[in-house]
Amino acid sequence: MSEDTADGCARRSKNGRPVMISHVRSVVFSVDLLHAYSKQSGKPDVAAQVASAAAQPRRSPAMRSTAKPARRLRGAEIDDLVACYETTRSVNAVARQFRISRQTVAKHLSARGIEAVRRMTATDLAAAVEQYGVGDSAARIGRRLGFDTQTVLNGLRTVGTPIRPRNGH
Repeated sequence: MSEDTADGCARRSKNGRPVMISHVRSVVFSVDLLHAYSKQSGKPDVAAQVASAAAQPRRSPAMRSTAKPARRLRGAEIDDLVACYETTRSVNAVARQFRISRQTVAKHLSARGIEAVRRMTATDLAAAVEQYGVGDSAARIGRRLGFDTQTVLNGLRTVGTPIRPRNGH
């Protein structure tokens, strides 16, 4: 005979036979007993570990970012920024001097109609190819023409000039 559960339904086993509630209780007790004496019983619950980790801040206060909020430049400062760029022709140098990002420097220059990204013209490329062919290094050509070494090398590659290995390599 099977017992009815709290909802009035009789429990049945896999083969359809009724299961005695007392048998179910003994199985549950056995599982609880096995759990209590298994190696897992001494370890904290995984769900509790996850909940605890989620409640903790990801970084300690010492590791948190110390980034300062962006500083707005006044009109006179932007004039100084433009003047500095026109003398140095280096966005990086201006960014370091004014303690702002390169992107901010480029934005201010662009707003004033100054192109911050200087590309090699056909004349610059012709001069670079000629000087490189005579044996000058890309770094020396870059200093002479006002470009980064990598810009000179990229320009030489675009026109099909074979690049020499660096000295000592």
